[in-house]
Amino acid sequence: MRMHGRSGQAIVEFALVLPVLVLMLFGAIEFGRAYYDLHLLANAARAGARVGALPEKVEADVTAVVDDFLNAVGLSGGWTTTVVAYDPDDVERTGGLAEALEGDRVHVTVNHNFVVLSGSILPGFSGTVQLRGRCVFRRE
Repeated sequence: MRMHGRSGQAIVEFALVLPVLVLMLFGAIEFGRAYYDLHLLANAARAGARVGALPEKVEADVTAVVDDFLNAVGLSGGWTTTVVAYDPDDVERTGGLAEALEGDRVHVTVNHNFVVLSGSILPGFSGTVQLRGRCVFRRE
């Protein structure tokens, strides 16, 4: 026996659940994109710190390696690279890598503003999120 008045129930339930499912889907996609970019920034910082740990290398060498890495993987947008050398007593070397000695720590930080794409679809989710990749190597 068929129930009268329940023919549109499935459509109404689907209309109520669909926004939640779309929100979860786009949230998962954005999280995946952000995590991927964070992984790229960490690898770029690692490549830069590896170069900065070598003798006779300066900040320009580190920045060039980071830029080459991020351009090669196709990261969109701009990023900033910061290179700081610290002596074994955690005092910053004022002359940077040019004055760094063997055993000093080279800190490389890469900052990038991640642009949220689903903001045009879902209101309230627009804008940028700053992501940061960091790595520390000991100067050789």
